Amino acid sequence: MTISPERIVLLGANGMLGSEIRCLCDNDNLTAFDLPDFDITDKNQLERALEKADIVINCTAYTNVEKAETESEQAFKVNAEAVGNLAQLARKNNVYVIHISTDFVFDGEKEAPYLETDKPNPINVYGKSKLDGETLLTKNHNNFAIIRVQWTYGKNGTNFIAKLVSLAKQKDSLKVVNDQFGSPTSTQEAAEAIVELAVKKPQGLFHYAAAGFASRYDAAKFTFEKLKLNAKILPCKSNEFPTAAKRPLNSRFCCDKIQALLDKPIEEWQKPLERFLKTIQ
Repeated sequence: MTISPERIVLLGANGMLGSEIRCLCDNDNLTAFDLPDFDITDKNQLERALEKADIVINCTAYTNVEKAETESEQAFKVNAEAVGNLAQLARKNNVYVIHISTDFVFDGEKEAPYLETDKPNPINVYGKSKLDGETLLTKNHNNFAIIRVQWTYGKNGTNFIAKLVSLAKQKDSLKVVNDQFGSPTSTQEAAEAIVELAVKKPQGLFHYAAAGFASRYDAAKFTFEKLKLNAKILPCKSNEFPTAAKRPLNSRFCCDKIQALLDKPIEEWQKPLERFLKTIQ
């Protein structure tokens, strides 16, 4: 897909979402950066990366939610401080920024799907660091779109679906929480939406997730049925799994704002997930 004749810089190009965006873009106009050759926390490297960019898509993030509780300095350095530097450099060079954020900026206590206008209240270090990144981008630049995504899965990277499938091949039964709700979201589908926004250059904050919602248990049950896995799935509550980082129970998004900009309807979560599962059988 050729998205525009403009020069695009993709940060975090080897990750689960970044690799999907990379596949969709015209390589003649795209310059991709990621570890180990590129470190977003190095301001000099970041400045060189943005020198000839018209658009920058930032998929870089410290995403280990558990480790962030004890590695908060690194989480804030990548997810917040580096985004602030990116914003300043982008403003200086008149670069349009698409920055990827997360549902973890919310506490999950709202009963309805979250709107972009809802007040964030993160309940773990990862969420706090991502919210700080959003804030620093907003304060230091005025030509950007922040896209919050949730429950992402894809072929390149660690994710909930892949972990489930791996465990199901090792164990006879698995406990999966049935009190956390969201939308399992394909990175391939999310990448297509992001590339479309790179063409249209809207301003502001957007929520993106697959349509509909499910509990983690619902998503696991669907996955096991489609793959005909024999392991038994047992529903349980989040408090039965003590973790270093607290998770929001409600991660559901209202995606009306971004849907109004997209050329095609966002699919129900089951359809992209079924397509993905066929690739890992």
